[in-house]
Amino acid sequence: MGWKWQDSVIWITKRAPDEPSFMVEDIIEKVSPVPLAEIHSTHDEFLPIEQAKVMFARARDPKRMWIIEAVNHRFSNNREELDRRMLEALEWIKNLRQ
Repeated sequence: MGWKWQDSVIWITKRAPDEPSFMVEDIIEKVSPVPLAEIHSTHDEFLPIEQAKVMFARARDPKRMWIIEAVNHRFSNNREELDRRMLEALEWIKNLRQ
């Protein structure tokens, strides 16, 4: 997580920001019953897709994962697909609540 504008360069430095942080693997099993929507890039430079799948498998239902073919963590070459999947994820969560 980056909290200050200076932290926006972590995609260049590949260093963690000097801010509070947490490890998702420490809490992912505890998220339920809150729905977990994971949208992941195929070429995320911070968390490889195989690692993301292993971590996602540890989560309890309800959960759903969307994988988007993209060149990096920011989905730089496929923002339209990211937008579509974000809307789909929000709709999925909304439908769970009904």
